Formats: sequence, structure tokens, C-alpha cells
Amino acid sequence: MIPIIDIAPLVNLCGGGSNTSQASSAELETVIKSISDACENYGFFATINHGVDTAIINDAWNVSKEFFDMESSVKQSVKMTDDYPYGYENYESLGRSISDADNTTQHSLSPDSKETFSVGPLNSALSNMPPRKFPLNASSNFAPATALYYSAMENLAKILFRGLAMALKLEDADWFLQEGRFDDGHQCALRILNYSELEYVQKDASAVHIRAGQHTDYGAMTILKSGGPGLQLQLSKDKESSTWIDVPHLEDSFIINLGDLMQRWTNDKWTSTLHRVVATDSNADGRIRDGDEKLFKSARRQSIAFFVNMNGNTTVLPLDTCVDEAHPSKYAPIKASEHLIQRHNQSMMAKNK
Repeated sequence: MIPIIDIAPLVNLCGGGSNTSQASSAELETVIKSISDACENYGFFATINHGVDTAIINDAWNVSKEFFDMESSVKQSVKMTDDYPYGYENYESLGRSISDADNTTQHSLSPDSKETFSVGPLNSALSNMPPRKFPLNASSNFAPATALYYSAMENLAKILFRGLAMALKLEDADWFLQEGRFDDGHQCALRILNYSELEYVQKDASAVHIRAGQHTDYGAMTILKSGGPGLQLQLSKDKESSTWIDVPHLEDSFIINLGDLMQRWTNDKWTSTLHRVVATDSNADGRIRDGDEKLFKSARRQSIAFFVNMNGNTTVLPLDTCVDEAHPSKYAPIKASEHLIQRHNQSMMAKNK
């Protein structure tokens, strides 16, 4: 099970909590130690007492559900294209059908077994990303609720960045937030996701049905609000002994996972962990169809992911606190935007093999 970290002392230190008294040094040290251990051993952790207004979360959740229940013509009125990397998409395939080392067969239900809608940064001039677009015929609250949630995630990312800086023993808790690294020019993306209910035949009791194939995220970290079980992570880098671990679903929490950029920045001290989404059964016993085959329904699953990306011109080089004689620098300097493009192209090449 991934660590569950109460970040209230960090939230209060950053002025974002309901408790105006500053966190004690001991409380804060406990949080920072927990974050450090989680980043090094899991690359994932859950946060509770995160300080995000429940009303903002609920509003974004409700308009997301309403949006995905709308007619296709409304959803596709703002499409993801080569020129506009946000908007609606329903044909992303992150993985292919493969077999695990433990001989459990994975089946991809279909490349469009999920649908998404993405929103980019508010400041298109500073981020050098396209201006936001919203479907005109979506609910009147869709754009404002989504924008407000985006802003709340920006604030949470800043709190988490301070925790990460302290865990890495950087000289300044605001190191990641200094001008030019993560300010109004960042390239963060908000993605709402819908995994609709699907029927499928279960021929093999050990079969795993994939809804989002195994992958790592490209950026610094991801802040995920999940609506149910299905997310799994793979801790071992040894494929022969690999096992998938269920990430717990906690109602009032966010799941944080590190991305490839942070792993590079920390010289592989911290890890960007493989993860996937699998189908969960809404009728666990199944219904007999023919012979031993069972017809299952996969439960509908919603989530909202906030991909934390730095300013595009940020130079990423292994941090001094992660480099020593026993751990020489493994990576050359790279711009954050170049890293994202590089990882995207590598992903596309892998899918086309």
C-alpha cells in the first residue's frame, strides 16, 4: 500500500490551511521525512488534509460527469489536434495487450475505452501554449468550475513543491517556485477522464482488462483525484518479479505521483513509477453467457488529473544534493519543454512498433 501522508503541517506553513497557527518543527519534519521516503521507495503517495476546498472539487467533479454524458457533437466541438494539444479525445491508447511475468494475460478493452477533455494554462502568452477553448454548448458552469479547479491545483502544486524542495534538502524551500521555473509561465495541463461502463466477456479468471495501459507520466508530478478503484502501480523494475499493487481509493484525498522529469532532476534518486488502470467489475459474480464464459460489466470510473509541468525554458540538470562520488550525474542538461517533446515522441514510437 502506498503511503498516506497528512500534509496539514505543510499546508499551514504555506498559509493555505484553516489552522492559522504554524506547524511545529517536529510535525513538519515528520511530513517531509514521509514525503522523502515515499518519493524514493514508491514514487506515489496519497495526501489528506490538503487544504483544497471541497466545494471546488465537487463542482469540477459534477460538471465533468455532466460533460461526458452529453451528446458526442458537444464533446467533439473542441477536439485535440496537432495544433491544439488539449480539448476532447477518445482514442488514446497508452499500452498494448501483453503478458505479465506472472502469466496473467492483459487485454485492452479498446483504444477508446476512456474519453478525456484537457485544459491548458491560463496565461498563453507566458506559457507559449494555445489559449483555452471550451465547448460552447456545455453547461454554463463547465468553464468556470474547471478553471477554478485548475487554479486550486496550481496552489496545491506550489505547496507540494515546497515539500519536495525540503525533502531534497535544497537551499530554499521555494527553489522550484523561483521565477522562470514554476510561475505563470508553467505548462501544466488539467485532464478530466471518463471510463464508461463497458460489457466484456471474461474467459480466464486471471485475465486483467486494461483501460489505460502501463506508462509513466512525463512531467514533474501529477495530482490525481480518483473516483474509484482501478489504478495500479508496479514497484519493481525487475520484470521477472514484477507485481501490480492496487492504489487505494480514499474519498477526500489526492494521489500524487512523480513524473519522468522529477526522476531526471533527482538523478534517479526518486522514481517515476509505472502505473495503469484496469477494469473493475460492477457485478463481481458475472453472468454466465456460453459455457464457462462470463459477461461482466466494468464499473464507470471518473478521475481528474493535473499534470504539473514546469516553465518550458526551465533547465533541468541533476540537483547537487542528488549527485556525489558514488552517484555521478547521469543526465545532460535539457529544457523542460524539450524533455516533454522527447518523451512524447518516444511514447509515440513505442506505440507504433
